[in-house]
Amino acid sequence: MKIESYSNPYASNITASTRQKSEKESIWEKDIQLGPPWSMKDKQQFFYLLGTLIQSGLGILDALIVLKDQFNKKRIQGKIAEIQHGLEAGLSLSNILESMPAYFNSFDVQSLRMGEKTGRLAEMLDELGQFYQKRLELKRKLTQALSYPVSVIFVAGLVLAFMLNFVVPMFQDIFKRFDADLPPVTNGILALSTFLQQNGGIILLCIAFIVGTVLLVRKKEIFRRGSAWLLMKIPFFGPMILKLHLARMAYSLGLLLTAKVNLDQALEITSKLISFYPIQVALVKVKEEVIQGVSFFQALHNQGLFPSYILQMVKVGEKTAKLDELLARTANQLEAESQSTIGQLTQFLEPVLIIVLGGMVAVILVAMYLPMFELGNAVLK
Repeated sequence: MKIESYSNPYASNITASTRQKSEKESIWEKDIQLGPPWSMKDKQQFFYLLGTLIQSGLGILDALIVLKDQFNKKRIQGKIAEIQHGLEAGLSLSNILESMPAYFNSFDVQSLRMGEKTGRLAEMLDELGQFYQKRLELKRKLTQALSYPVSVIFVAGLVLAFMLNFVVPMFQDIFKRFDADLPPVTNGILALSTFLQQNGGIILLCIAFIVGTVLLVRKKEIFRRGSAWLLMKIPFFGPMILKLHLARMAYSLGLLLTAKVNLDQALEITSKLISFYPIQVALVKVKEEVIQGVSFFQALHNQGLFPSYILQMVKVGEKTAKLDELLARTANQLEAESQSTIGQLTQFLEPVLIIVLGGMVAVILVAMYLPMFELGNAVLK
């Protein structure tokens, strides 16, 4: 059945906008698979739009027909077609997604399964879309927090490497002609330049080896534990990154509890969803204690990782049977605090890093020109 047979204005607007978008698509925008089969943004759009279309009055099969036109990536269109075939064969949406573990995780499956059981499938699809939108925002904030200092340090390294390998050697030849005593700072810069010229290749190989080793062992438990411990020891950055991951944990648990997933099962799913090692390990231990009859508040408290306001929110949520709502509020609070910290760090680091970079360049220039001035004065005398 053609989707044009429906009079739903939302569906017709989506189809029209998709046609306009596809007309503008160039050969360079064709589907090329790099990275995971579906990005987090793809999943966010899939869940949110599917929920919106169902809530607007379309049946799920017809909503999928409209939704398939929203994606230009052929692999996504193909998976949506597989979902259609599965529904036509009488399978539930959650069972179909469960058979696609490369595309949908247990968090997606269990949330939708509970939505199907409670008759809230459209609402749960919409909430999953909002959940992944929150994850995208948290990821953007985390990238924002780390990218600026890393990029400035990288540029500073390139500038210094260029000056020490190309600018300083030109002055070195001049100093050799005069055969004069040089200031200590100049001798130090010249020695560093000579070292880099002689060992630059070895240094680059060592850096490549370290990066390759990190990529190979990044999923090993000992590396994850050590890197997380080191990261949390960094002033400002450590607590902020912990808050961002705690916000993600709170969002995940809140959504699963809203979907009426049991607490122990919600903890297990969330522990697999959270990649930050300390929280992941803590949630596994919390789940074990909850199964043994310990309250959620006490189990969290026993880990010594979770801040007091999270513990108090959980305690109140257990007493009032509104744990899912309070977890969502906690996530919003953590996100707001992290965003404020990111803004303060950016404002602080921007001038500091620029001053440090400018200072290093100035030291090199002064070290090179100082002997030139002294030689000029000696000639004039």
